[in-house]
Amino acid sequence: MQLFLVGAGPVGLVTAVGFARLGHHVTVSDIDRARIALLAEGRSPIFEPGLEEALRAEMAAGRLDVTTAGTPPAGTAYSIVCVGTPTGPEGPLSTRQVEEAVATLLATAPPDHVIVVRSTLPVEGPDRLARLVDAQRAEGPCAAVVTNPEFMREGAGLRDFDVPSRVVTGWLRPEDRAAAEAVADLYAPLNAPTLVADARSVALIKLASNVFLAAKIAFANELARLCDAVGADVDLVTAGVGMDDRIGSAFLSAGPGVGGSCLPEQALALPLLSARVGVPTPLIDAVSRSNISHQQAVAARLGTLLGRPLNGARIALLGLAFKAGTDDVRESPALALARELRAGGATVVGYDPRALETACRADPLLEVAPDPVTAARDADAVLVATEWPAFRTLDWTQIRAVLAGDLVYDTRNVVEVAAVRAAGLRLEVLGRRV
Repeated sequence: MQLFLVGAGPVGLVTAVGFARLGHHVTVSDIDRARIALLAEGRSPIFEPGLEEALRAEMAAGRLDVTTAGTPPAGTAYSIVCVGTPTGPEGPLSTRQVEEAVATLLATAPPDHVIVVRSTLPVEGPDRLARLVDAQRAEGPCAAVVTNPEFMREGAGLRDFDVPSRVVTGWLRPEDRAAAEAVADLYAPLNAPTLVADARSVALIKLASNVFLAAKIAFANELARLCDAVGADVDLVTAGVGMDDRIGSAFLSAGPGVGGSCLPEQALALPLLSARVGVPTPLIDAVSRSNISHQQAVAARLGTLLGRPLNGARIALLGLAFKAGTDDVRESPALALARELRAGGATVVGYDPRALETACRADPLLEVAPDPVTAARDADAVLVATEWPAFRTLDWTQIRAVLAGDLVYDTRNVVEVAAVRAAGLRLEVLGRRV
């Protein structure tokens, strides 16, 4: 089947590869000519494990093409919209790019076409799309619009497409239910649990899922600080809590905070919706505040461990991506910590195996280094903020030789305790006894 996909970002490229591997022919479109030129060479503009190799394989097999055209080729049955919904002047989850893409497709696609919106929408997003459809239908028959949010994790996107937790599709109008069911059928070879519902409910499923995950992370982070205060071990505490099947251990992991393009923004979007419709949601409201206060507490804790004011201190920040396995720094806890530390008067020098370039674009004030040893030179402390596997095998003897201080503060429980101590360094781990 011929598919047309709009938006060559992380979601779009993983979705394109996923459908191509299911045997469909996918044409990927993006208005960024430099991005399309890179893809045409078989190179991925983003880092996602296995993505570049998969792109090349599907292009070589003739199942994946790229273009800057905004309209689907003749014979295309489905167009899939994967453009961003970033925070805009109107608040989180701006639908401006989605509406522009859908309007273009409605004006050009044949009536038997189906437009699939995979971008994350606010709860009122389906109503905005329905108005576009109604306006087009007033002039004659037009394509149906169906929502289909993704539940993929950056760093594990290809696997999450191939083995999805669920497939959810939504109709804007009841008469479009058949189109929503047809979209769900595209995923039938994956044998995933499937839910077809109204698009408002589907939008809330996506938002509520991510905010609940953010709440679990925030809960674990607060437990970590409590463990620091009372001398408990957060790994043991969360392991014991997660053994309860009603709770589960997924996302019950302490760290420097929630990051990425989804969880922090949606943890803001849901409380704003609640306030707008007059529904008190104190638990949901607290998730975003908890994340911010946790990052402030982590920065303050580093100052306490240093035993001196942050003002004038030099900190080596290892890890800038919001998580390992990606070069994405959107809402990165590491960059939030860098801002907190700079606000306290510290100098921060960052290093990341993949995200140096994206971090510098996101935070022009951030000083970066090409390797961990250079980042640590003359630093009073090393702060580990991303759980890159490479940080498990750092040469701490080399780092100790260039450090001015002796503190390593690991917020991800990733470094080798024995290696750090053998180098004569003082190790502190968030929420854990070491």
